[in-house]
Amino acid sequence: MARARNIKPSLFTNEILGVGHPLCTLLFQGLWLLADKEGRLEDRPLRIKAEIFPYREADVDAMLHWLAHKGFIVRYQADGKSYIEVINFTKHQNPHKNEKESEIPSVSDGCITSDFLGTRSELIGTARADSLSSDSDLLIPDSLIPDVLIPDSETLPIAEAPAPSNIQVLKPKAKTKTEAQIANANTWDAYTIAYLERYGVEPVRNAKVNGQIAQLVQRLGADEAPQVAMFYVTINDSFFIRASHEFGLLVARAEGIRTQWITGRQVNAVTARQVENTQANLNAAQEAARNIRAGGERNAFL
Repeated sequence: MARARNIKPSLFTNEILGVGHPLCTLLFQGLWLLADKEGRLEDRPLRIKAEIFPYREADVDAMLHWLAHKGFIVRYQADGKSYIEVINFTKHQNPHKNEKESEIPSVSDGCITSDFLGTRSELIGTARADSLSSDSDLLIPDSLIPDVLIPDSETLPIAEAPAPSNIQVLKPKAKTKTEAQIANANTWDAYTIAYLERYGVEPVRNAKVNGQIAQLVQRLGADEAPQVAMFYVTINDSFFIRASHEFGLLVARAEGIRTQWITGRQVNAVTARQVENTQANLNAAQEAARNIRAGGERNAFL
């Protein structure tokens, strides 16, 4: 059952969540609502999706993996069941006094320490959140929490004794992205933002598209590829529009589209005909001038 929790604007400027998919931030917030007063809940991705993303497709298990990798949550098992614990939940949330005690077993100190992976941003504040109203489940306007729920920057002590035998911590493998992977991700993100704004849906990404993204970055460079990808979706050319600005067309005409982006001039069928007509008129005028200079037939209007 969902519960009222506190949130503050600085959540959205968190440097770790800020580079992840926006749905990861929304999932993290949703976990606060589903967690008990100790910040624990059952690790059941399908049920969590039904509670937080009931109207859209979302790979909740993959996003939970990412949050665990970045140190926002711990995924663990106890007595054969899977659970999630939100890091520092009790430090930054003051649950209502009438909430019942947690029935989910906690993770040992040793297990928490061994499960911290990924990058950490600096700790934002240390003050406790104000309490909820003593006679209502509604949030008081001044009770917004001054801290984002992020892991402490201080290293936790390692337990001397081994973890209890009935608890198994799931340890996602840490992966370090290469510069090429970062450039590819930035390019796809820029293209997706522009695509969502124009068409209202996310573009399809598959193995073929992944190869096209890498090819575009190689041809235009890591700095220009994201900007050209975003500009491409804004081009009002009937050829591109009929294809819904498919990514493959961007790769096929990458250099030409880059020129349009650099010059700030979109070229479509209409502007191409205008340029063609202008050039034809110029050629005719130059031919007439050559005839006059050569003593040929003089134009009646000259």
